[in-house]
Amino acid sequence: MLNRKSIELSLNFIIILILSIIIFGFGVRFISKLSSQAIELQDITTSELDERIGSLVCEGSDRVCIGLDRKTIRRAKFDVFGLKVINILESQNFEITVSRPSPSGYTKNNQPVQSDSLIWSPKSRSVFIEKNEERDFGIGIQVPSNAVSGIYIFDVRIQADGKPYSNTQKIYVDVP
Repeated sequence: MLNRKSIELSLNFIIILILSIIIFGFGVRFISKLSSQAIELQDITTSELDERIGSLVCEGSDRVCIGLDRKTIRRAKFDVFGLKVINILESQNFEITVSRPSPSGYTKNNQPVQSDSLIWSPKSRSVFIEKNEERDFGIGIQVPSNAVSGIYIFDVRIQADGKPYSNTQKIYVDVP
């Protein structure tokens, strides 16, 4: 009788061990799939950024508009802002530049951000736009995992053949 109980106990242990190994294997597979799908902003081309923007809500008289100028982006994540440029002048080259003002942002305590390592793409881009044509562009911003909580500011300047085409547009990134 004692021998039979010890065999049952051994079988139960072996079954639990096999189930544990299977569940561990599924966990490892899930984590590896999740990490392989993580995308870095540097790996995305400008055309992929342009595809990721949603429809932009702009008034008809705006020559340049940013759909949503404020987004919350968590640490180690990135998001895409949409920019629409409508050329009402002759066909010409447009230079779109995304830069950081000084100060580049404010912490939750309203202190200026001294230094940050936010990544954005593209920093500058040149594109030819025909007369009465409108083009949508994507601006990707990635927040590193060590970013300080606060509001970060980006300036978007559009020039047509070396002259300002519109006022400087602002993008705000809230890091919780």
